[in-house]
Amino acid sequence: MAPSRIPLVFIAVNFVVWLVMVGVLVVVPDQLERWLGLELARVIGWAVACGVWVVAVERQWQERFGPFTRFVLQLVIWVGAALLAIWISDQARIE
Repeated sequence: MAPSRIPLVFIAVNFVVWLVMVGVLVVVPDQLERWLGLELARVIGWAVACGVWVVAVERQWQERFGPFTRFVLQLVIWVGAALLAIWISDQARIE
């Protein structure tokens, strides 16, 4: 019974970490922009968000996927987080 719950828990934990990444990618650049400029602030936000991912879930990814599959899937997930964060940040600026 436990093995059938692991994928669901894995997906749920990854979704929560992805939401945290989006939050970091919105908040960190917006807070640092006044001192560093938006481009550098986004780079720092990206570094922090990636660090969160690595600390929280990277080990589980290494246990489940090979390097190529992990790279492709994480690229899609991370770029999706970055695009959503940019959109949220831009929407907040408009209002």
